[in-house]
Amino acid sequence: MRVAVAGKGGSGKTTIAGTMSRVLARRGRSVIAIDGDSNPNLALALGVEPSAAATFGGLPPGLARVREDELGNRRLVLAEPVSDILDRYGVDAPDGIRLMVASKIDHAGSG
Repeated sequence: MRVAVAGKGGSGKTTIAGTMSRVLARRGRSVIAIDGDSNPNLALALGVEPSAAATFGGLPPGLARVREDELGNRRLVLAEPVSDILDRYGVDAPDGIRLMVASKIDHAGSG
């Protein structure tokens, strides 16, 4: 099952995503949560301590590339297998959830 939560700012997306992730994980499902917000707070909604959440970095540039095949079709491809990306950049959150932060702006003008 793949679930994406979208909506306008302040609508509760992070709260819903965190709650759904924890409920599913507690019911024995394998959960990978990806925080795609430029101001990532999903870790906090999952129960990660604020001091630990502050250390999580975003995914590095160049992890995905656009490639063109022999017919001229363009597609996005990953530089390494998804399992390797999860192992390298994912962090363990409570309830057995694996969390990845897609992007993080460290300071104004850096995004």
